[in-house]
Amino acid sequence: MQKAILFICFILLSCGSTKNSSTVPTNAPDWVQKTPLSSFNYVGIGMAQKNATDYREKAQKMALTEISNSISVTVSSNNSLNVFQYDNTFNEFYRMNSMVSSASFIEGFEVVDNFEDKNSYYVYLSLSKQKHESLKIARIRKALESSLFKFDYAKKMLIEKNFSESIKQQIYALEDISEVLNEDLRFTEGGIEKPYVSVLMNSILTTLDQIEINFPYSELKINHAKDKMDITIDPILVKLQGKALGYFPLISNYSWLPGQSQYWKTGNSGVFSINLMRNFNKNTRERITISVDVANYIKSINQNNVVHKIFENYQPKKFELQINKTLPTFEVNFYGIDRLKKRITNLEEQLNGFLERDFFTSATRINKPELKIAIENKKVESLTVNGKTSIKLESKIMITNNNRQIIYQETIHNIIGIGNTLELAEQDALNSLLDKIKIVYYDSIIQSML
Repeated sequence: MQKAILFICFILLSCGSTKNSSTVPTNAPDWVQKTPLSSFNYVGIGMAQKNATDYREKAQKMALTEISNSISVTVSSNNSLNVFQYDNTFNEFYRMNSMVSSASFIEGFEVVDNFEDKNSYYVYLSLSKQKHESLKIARIRKALESSLFKFDYAKKMLIEKNFSESIKQQIYALEDISEVLNEDLRFTEGGIEKPYVSVLMNSILTTLDQIEINFPYSELKINHAKDKMDITIDPILVKLQGKALGYFPLISNYSWLPGQSQYWKTGNSGVFSINLMRNFNKNTRERITISVDVANYIKSINQNNVVHKIFENYQPKKFELQINKTLPTFEVNFYGIDRLKKRITNLEEQLNGFLERDFFTSATRINKPELKIAIENKKVESLTVNGKTSIKLESKIMITNNNRQIIYQETIHNIIGIGNTLELAEQDALNSLLDKIKIVYYDSIIQSML
């Protein structure tokens, strides 16, 4: 940052002190050729071509910009802003913003001289450093008085537990001093002089940190085999010191939708509801995270970019609702050719293992199945050549629930197996079937069971 400021100073000095002699009229006064230096005044020289109707205004604006640059370099070099230690990004933004915004506070300047020829118009402006400092002090005093009035009113609202209005007035108080945050602003409270910006910011952040979000239960339990597909979480209460916060913006995030957010607003009673479609993943532990949407709240009550930037990186407290999901119990039945249930391979055991690793529970005598997975195989053709047997199967996968409703159905064609005997060929075909299920159909099977 220091290098940037030195570079700006270099540019200002090199551009503002001596003009290109080839472009300056020979009869022009000295101040046109070289910007005067003064210990008591800020000096600005502006020039505009006379082919525009507003050339006088353009030249004056250029001169004011030169004065502003001189003031900005002084502001930047003297800037000791350190009240936002939690956010270095904001500190750098504010230092640059101070330089850019200085031009809007230039008042009390004088037109010392002007000069023109047939093509160009030049104007020489001067601003007393003493007058500028006096005007700046008056502006700071006025901003501080206005801010203190709103801050006092905010404290009154805080006592009366009108928290929404209190937070709003504190933000307004911050907005009033947003252009002079780098100044040593002080006020007296309880007979003690205190740094005003630090006190105000501490009050705002303390108030925001006291906001609580209460869920209707400590944990949301979802049973995939029994519960409805859509779930309503109601009521969710937002409060501060026990009192509901009405019409307050919130942001929610879901562990199963990383990078996505939903935005909410409480009703008059500080309550809102979340309607969820069941998340179709196999994790049994999930969570919903909700926090106050401070950034959007700040933007909704003021248009000040400095205030927006202050809260850009502020991290509000997060409130979590844990979700505990119970996935269905299942039973797998593999059938060989023509529904003859033969354990010619360990295909059932392998599929059981896949599902159990994905948090499904294999049925037992006590824990009855909620979903039944049946895999039936039909021989389409078989050939024997040179002592080898080839078999082609057609396999049908069907998943039913306790109501005998089919929730998944798929027919897989052209399952090929080769072996020295028909039984070995069938076993080879069923192994190929299992590979195809794992690679092509397993995700679809899982989705239907969730």
